[in-house]
Amino acid sequence: MKKNDPPIIKLIYLGLVAGSLLLMGSCNPTTHPTREKFAQVKYTREQVNHWLDSSKVDNFIFQFYTPDVANAAHPLQLVSYVIDTAGNYLNALHPDTLSIAKDTTVNLSGPAVLGNTYLTKKAIIAVITTDNGKLRDYDYLTFTPKIMTSNKHVVYAIGLVKNGSPIDYGDADTGNAAIDSNPSPPAKLP
Repeated sequence: MKKNDPPIIKLIYLGLVAGSLLLMGSCNPTTHPTREKFAQVKYTREQVNHWLDSSKVDNFIFQFYTPDVANAAHPLQLVSYVIDTAGNYLNALHPDTLSIAKDTTVNLSGPAVLGNTYLTKKAIIAVITTDNGKLRDYDYLTFTPKIMTSNKHVVYAIGLVKNGSPIDYGDADTGNAAIDSNPSPPAKLP
């Protein structure tokens, strides 16, 4: 809009601006899909044990994944990259896909930082073994998304499941508590 525009042009400009603001303000978020759904996912015993059998494995990096980017209603899942003790990816071209556990979705609310998370090999071993080093009988690990209160990063609470029922794995190896994945960044791999 120029200073010398006739009043009718100024009214048209103002009408367009006001109409645009009204249109943007009237958008109902329920009619426009967003990515607020996260799947609870599972990492099968076979997938986990395949990597734990190697003395080279050091860390597991988890990254967000969707099988259909055009379908915003589909919940976010995870893929897992495995890193060896030298810092190399062992499955860079074919990461493990963690499948959805029982059609379970978790709706998170509020601000959230989406990024990679990781678990050390040591943490996974602490979950799947007893204090005396015996392997627990389990079917899969579950990853349930949650938002860290301290920095708003989305991390995953790790669970252990056998025959559809959770197993309490809290013992001395885990500090008698559940284990969560760690955000990276800002956390650095050990």
